[in-house]
Amino acid sequence: MVRFLAVLALLLIGLKPAAALVTDLTNKRIEIRYSFNGADLILFGAIGSSGVNPMKEPFDVVVVVRGPESKAVVRRKDKVGIIWINNEDIIFPAAPGYYAVAATRPIKEIASRAAFESYGIGFDYLPLVAETDHGLVVPPAEFRNALFRLRATENLYRQELDTVTHVAEGLFRTDVHLPAKVPVGEFIVETFLFQHGSLKARNRIKLNVDKEGFERAAYTFANEYPFWYGLTAVLVALAAGWGVGMISRK
Repeated sequence: MVRFLAVLALLLIGLKPAAALVTDLTNKRIEIRYSFNGADLILFGAIGSSGVNPMKEPFDVVVVVRGPESKAVVRRKDKVGIIWINNEDIIFPAAPGYYAVAATRPIKEIASRAAFESYGIGFDYLPLVAETDHGLVVPPAEFRNALFRLRATENLYRQELDTVTHVAEGLFRTDVHLPAKVPVGEFIVETFLFQHGSLKARNRIKLNVDKEGFERAAYTFANEYPFWYGLTAVLVALAAGWGVGMISRK
């Protein structure tokens, strides 16, 4: 694997001699079928001679994988007497369905907070907003943290759980883990090259996750014809119940 990455990275650099940073994925399209239980990809990259000399100067790499955005609702429960009730909720109109950060070392040691805020690196620096009756506002920290916890339990948010590994001089790799509940859509995989706390290069590639076969047909039907999909689901459930009842009588 190391030799494969080295040869391929050198070929990429040969094709793009002006680029300081070149990255690629082992697979840029993930197909979700009935047996899908997650996917593991490898992102590999190489640093050219333009802008950074990996032979003489140390460098750091941060990889951010961001999935399609969708609405998310976070509710806060309060105890009233002996029961817990939903007391308040916050709507995030555009929260990443998947978000992962991997780096060569803890990101707080790589660059300043201002640098990460500028590029939205790390969950704490994502430009999230909340939807209220008075328009869009900055969400309270407790709800923002609750969103992270909820999606982290489903392995949809991975903040520095994975690392970027130096394979050889100027070569690096990291694993990208997609869980079974990964959302469908276009993903953005961004790689940031830092040296002495300053951003030296930035690279972006796309990853597509889509349903195929019967799953694709059912997904399209449910989204384009929700009424008929719901009606069909009810009829199928009734037919299944009737069938079970007939069998039990026999």
